[in-house]
Amino acid sequence: MNITAISLITGVLGILQVFQTLTTHKVSPEVRPTRILSIQRPFVIAHRGFSMLAPENTLPAFEMALRSHADWVELDYYHTADGIPVCFHDSNLSRTTNAEALFGESHNHPSTLTAEKFSQLDCGSWFSSQYEGTRAPSLEQALEFIVPSGVPLIERKAGDARTLCELLKRRNWVHSVATQSFDWDFIEDCHSLLPDMLVGVLGPVRSWEGREIPKEDQVLSPQWAERGAETGAGFIGWNRSVTPEGIKRAHELGLKVLVYTINDPAEAARLVRMGVDGIITDNPSAGWKGIGMASHSGE
Repeated sequence: MNITAISLITGVLGILQVFQTLTTHKVSPEVRPTRILSIQRPFVIAHRGFSMLAPENTLPAFEMALRSHADWVELDYYHTADGIPVCFHDSNLSRTTNAEALFGESHNHPSTLTAEKFSQLDCGSWFSSQYEGTRAPSLEQALEFIVPSGVPLIERKAGDARTLCELLKRRNWVHSVATQSFDWDFIEDCHSLLPDMLVGVLGPVRSWEGREIPKEDQVLSPQWAERGAETGAGFIGWNRSVTPEGIKRAHELGLKVLVYTINDPAEAARLVRMGVDGIITDNPSAGWKGIGMASHSGE
């Protein structure tokens, strides 16, 4: 895997952080998503697990995220051809799996494979030979792994709200997870079905009510914060195009603001000083370092 010198340095920092915290911390039952939103410091979200050190959306990445003491462990999911939610990020299987070699070009989207076929995919070799044969778990398997010692942040890529909500109710995980999506209608549906579940909306929003949104209007503004709050969301996730005014309005509405995907500690520190509440990062140690830099900057 080719990486830049900067990535190598931050990766080493991540490795050091992981091995300084080899004992996975346990989260008591009351320390769940809503409780974490009330903590008096910015928090760190491991993007697709500790995806700088292990293949994204796999159990090794989730384990490393837990050992790095990330506050939340973010993961993505699609539905398979037979309706099973499985952990995966891309709409195309080519980048991180051997799907084309196994099943041909016509089976290159998560929804074109059954869960049984999906479970055969090698989701680790693309990252490193160390992870050859690593499988992507089903959403249920991933939550079962994370929930005892951490808080999953579920990002829905595709699938209906009812299937997710029924899974969470059946496994008694409604109060143990947070759910987010770029599809704000999906979040409204989840909030309607499970009002007690913490949900969040993602931006920037590129179209609204059939109208394309100009790039200059895709920043987190007070207006987008207000629209986000109307969905029942408890937090709003955005790229680094956030504004002090948008953050202030979100806070007035009771929303926390998370920013993705921040792997540079200096950038994380800048955003924290602006008022951002959470840093979504491939490298949790970079998030922790940025929070520390912000708290000691004297600004």
